[in-house]
Amino acid sequence: MTLVTLCPGCGTTFRVNAAQLQIQSGDVRCGHCQRVFNGFATLITVNESDIEYPSRINDRPQSIQETEASSECHAATASLNNEMERSFSSDWNREAIETTDHLFDEEPPRQSNGLWGLSSVLLLLLLMGQIAHTYRTELTIIAPEIRPYLEQYCALIACTVPYPQDIKQLGIESSDLRRNLDRQPEVTTMVAAVRNHASFPQALPALQLSLLDVHDQLIASRIFTAQEYLQEEDKALPFIGPQHEIEIRLDFDSSHLNAVGYRLHLLYL
Repeated sequence: MTLVTLCPGCGTTFRVNAAQLQIQSGDVRCGHCQRVFNGFATLITVNESDIEYPSRINDRPQSIQETEASSECHAATASLNNEMERSFSSDWNREAIETTDHLFDEEPPRQSNGLWGLSSVLLLLLLMGQIAHTYRTELTIIAPEIRPYLEQYCALIACTVPYPQDIKQLGIESSDLRRNLDRQPEVTTMVAAVRNHASFPQALPALQLSLLDVHDQLIASRIFTAQEYLQEEDKALPFIGPQHEIEIRLDFDSSHLNAVGYRLHLLYL
């Protein structure tokens, strides 16, 4: 059996095979009229014997002269048939091959490398911006010199760059609870020194003061913010510098308390 398809434009028939049609989902181009059509739509199968060639002359008893003439005719007819068959088959296959060649020469449009590169750069910048925003505090620990740039970035999008808060690297170096019984017996003063042992600046911590009685039982407790315990000259200080100490002073009324001891803790709220 032979696969045959028909051009709907000019009526030219082509011998094809399944592999040629499947490459482009059946789309082919006619080698005569250049029309593109779907080869599956007009595809049929025929027997090789159904292809009409010039009929051969039947042998029959004749005289010697007739037999010789018939033999010459048969030879000429066979030669003509073979030539037509070769020509017909060659033309058929050439048209089919030409059809697929013309179709496959058409390459799909390629994406612009420049546009793709620009998109990649924009996506990379967006990713870097998201990382910088999410880990902006951690980045200042790794590279403290980039804090001014991060603060400028946050000024544009209304955010802040918080200082690190590693409470384990803060320590109370000294503390004392004092009373001036002669001048102000009702006022108690807490003084202390807090040191930042880290290699980077840290946010100012809160301070929890607990007062104890003679039995070491809790009498009262309160948490003070940095603005409450800092000295006047230090109230504008936004952080504790690396390997730096700050002085703490708290004055409070303890006239109604009989405190003889205290505990002092640093914490981040």
